Amino acid sequence: MTKKKLYRSVLTLLAAGAVCTAAAAPQQGNEPTNLTADSLTYDTRTGLITAETNVRMEQGTGYVEGARATYNTKTEEGTIEGSVRAMRDDMQLSCDRLSGIGQDHWQATGSVHMVKAGRTFTGPVVDYYPSQNEYVLAASGGTMTSADGTFSADHLEGWLKENRFIGTGNAHLVSPPRDLEGGGDRVEYFGMAERPYAVLDGNAWVYQGNNMAHSNHMTVYLADDGSAVTE
Repeated sequence: MTKKKLYRSVLTLLAAGAVCTAAAAPQQGNEPTNLTADSLTYDTRTGLITAETNVRMEQGTGYVEGARATYNTKTEEGTIEGSVRAMRDDMQLSCDRLSGIGQDHWQATGSVHMVKAGRTFTGPVVDYYPSQNEYVLAASGGTMTSADGTFSADHLEGWLKENRFIGTGNAHLVSPPRDLEGGGDRVEYFGMAERPYAVLDGNAWVYQGNNMAHSNHMTVYLADDGSAVTE
């Protein structure tokens, strides 16, 4: 293989691997790939590819860009760091560092701001597992914002395809459209139910309009007209 062909193969491997790993999108062999960077190295013994300075990787509709990127062709582990920006389909992400293992898990760290399925997630660390009903985990705490309001907790997780979210530790739910605010030690939201509802446990409280309720356990049903029924 000529040096030029080897260089092009390395570019394709890094662009396809890092974009698919980091942006958590299925790899499509017929999608064009492209990489630009000021410096590129490839260790054939370890399988490690490194791109540095002004890195931008593209595949199909997705891209990832940052200051430095690595991808191991043997382990399928990839990282990109330094003012990271990524986009794929309905996902947009910015963070300090993005790492991934295969196509089933990636982790964003440092000032994470992720938009996916009409929701915004922020926090110091966010993990995403696309094959597990689009599972999102903010184990160190985070906030989810949507058109219906905000949901924050010391430990926040959810399944985007199920529209179900759990907040543990100082869980706090605010919904301006419903004039509703509530919280507790644990709050679980079920958005796919015929009547969406939230279950609040441990020092639970709900405030709507001039009404306030306290209990160790409460279930709040959310009506389309903005009203809430507490049980």
